Amino acid sequence: MKAVLFDIDGTILNCNSAGKAALIKATLDVFGTIGRMDKIDFQGKTDPLILKESLSIMGFSDQDIEEKSDMLKEKYFSYLQNYIKTYGVTVYPGIKEILLSLSERDDIMLGLLTGNFTESAKIKLSSHDLNKYFKFGVYGDDAPIRNLLPEKAQKRMTELFDINIDFKDTIIIGDTIYDVRCAKYSGAVSIAVGTGWSTPEILQNENPDFYFDNLSDIDQFMKIIEKL
Repeated sequence: MKAVLFDIDGTILNCNSAGKAALIKATLDVFGTIGRMDKIDFQGKTDPLILKESLSIMGFSDQDIEEKSDMLKEKYFSYLQNYIKTYGVTVYPGIKEILLSLSERDDIMLGLLTGNFTESAKIKLSSHDLNKYFKFGVYGDDAPIRNLLPEKAQKRMTELFDINIDFKDTIIIGDTIYDVRCAKYSGAVSIAVGTGWSTPEILQNENPDFYFDNLSDIDQFMKIIEKL
């Protein structure tokens, strides 16, 4: 049994900045400021970390942010549902075919490993009816630091399915250096894809186990999954 864990933004799909716009609007509504949110790099960061980095400079403590997190999420999810209809969501080449193929296999535990909040992940994927392919996921709600998410995934698979998949049999697929580092931190296999906002050079300098410009070569991708 193998676990295959996908990032969302830049890996599965592109929300064309709908997520960032919705989070900025919700943050402004709830906190009266966006702090540094329009300046920081969202790539590879969890939503809780983005909020912390954006608002701490304005004097908001972790407790301040936590106390208003439910209100923030409610507004963010509402804006996101509307914004993705306006901004549009693009699914990258090969993704639907790969997800369908992996989801039909009994020897693959197909899941998500993403910095999105749980609900925002579902909203983004629902734009192209992709939630149905994933058996489980770990999200920004589960840990503010991406490197902690593989362990959360391992525990969740045990809790939900009573299986224990070693990190060496876990494949993490993402478009940023943080996805690669996350895989290496846990001892998982890393597959980097160049469909996000990192250049091929930057990604390959992280020495992922495998690199694809995109996942349009479905046969080659599946061959790698098979031999791992």
